[in-house]
Amino acid sequence: MSLAKRLIEHPQREVGGSLAQERFDYQALWGLALIFSNHEKSEDYAIAFEFHDDVVLLDSANAPVSVRFYQVKTKDKGHWTLTDLFRRPALKKGQKEEDRPLSFMGKLFSNYDAFPDDTVSMSFVSNVPLEFAGANQDIAFKDCGSDTFAKFLKRLQTEHGSATKDQAGLMHFVKADLSLHDASTHAKGKLNNFVVKAHGEVAYNLDGLYRAVVEDCRTRSKFTGEIKSFEDLIRYKAICRADVDNWLAAVGTQAKFPEWSEVAADLTYDTMKKMRLRAEWMKYRPKVLDAGDEGIRSVRRDIRSALGSVTGGGMALTELAEAVLAIVRHAAVKHLSPCPDDRLIVMILYEVFQYGETGQLQSPDQKPSDQAE
Repeated sequence: MSLAKRLIEHPQREVGGSLAQERFDYQALWGLALIFSNHEKSEDYAIAFEFHDDVVLLDSANAPVSVRFYQVKTKDKGHWTLTDLFRRPALKKGQKEEDRPLSFMGKLFSNYDAFPDDTVSMSFVSNVPLEFAGANQDIAFKDCGSDTFAKFLKRLQTEHGSATKDQAGLMHFVKADLSLHDASTHAKGKLNNFVVKAHGEVAYNLDGLYRAVVEDCRTRSKFTGEIKSFEDLIRYKAICRADVDNWLAAVGTQAKFPEWSEVAADLTYDTMKKMRLRAEWMKYRPKVLDAGDEGIRSVRRDIRSALGSVTGGGMALTELAEAVLAIVRHAAVKHLSPCPDDRLIVMILYEVFQYGETGQLQSPDQKPSDQAE
């Protein structure tokens, strides 16, 4: 049976309960940082959230053959000791030892028990360091000294009696480079570096893009519906290369945002009207990528629908803008406030430009994968 099928059919260790918002966000942001680092070195991958563990990295979004598990835990201060890593709740009255909850390491190793032939590594990730790891940011527990690893293995075997030295050798500690209380600022910096590597120094809306990609990760983390197939796993719980390419394509689109002089040359409005439109054009540029602004998204959808009904009639740019304005004005005021005609005309001109670039009227919230369907 393939790894893809076994991931779906094997019961998950536990269903993630409600998390403190700060920890929840930290987990999603660390997963985002993992996406950035993996995208640069892997042609195919999928990173799933809250599925068998906090974060799971598959070597393929189509037919995976290996998996890496990550358990992400945070602390306000201090470091992790062996005692911390293997701490378990005390037995309750009448509770059997086999029913006692596992420690962090015990839970992490459960992934190997479930997928012994496919597990490449199991990593414990945290914002604070490991007491006995020195300056290492990513270290296998087996490399923390023979005496320490012997203690580590002995404690692991109290929870998983059959665990071997080689199997325990797959367990790592990763010191995250995101601070706990300012993780979003650090993640935003990583996103910008990622974009610069892909596109160079281009003008784009970093805040808007950041909100869009973080929301993508949060949506995957929060999904609690039934996963019936591997395709469901990829669609609802994972970010794969196609999703990241879509993020980058959005930046590329915005980077092509034309200079006002290019647009104005084809307009026949009077000088004062053009000056007002230019001011609106400069205001709109940083907003167009903001996926969190549902008002703008709604009006963009209406504009694209209207363009689809009037294009092909040989109209000049000003005439086309006025024709679409007449169609969308009434509905637009319900979504945007204030909503002057000049603002709507600028939004129309932008969509006309996008249509000219792509040759199709794609919805502003449509993904490449949706087009394929």
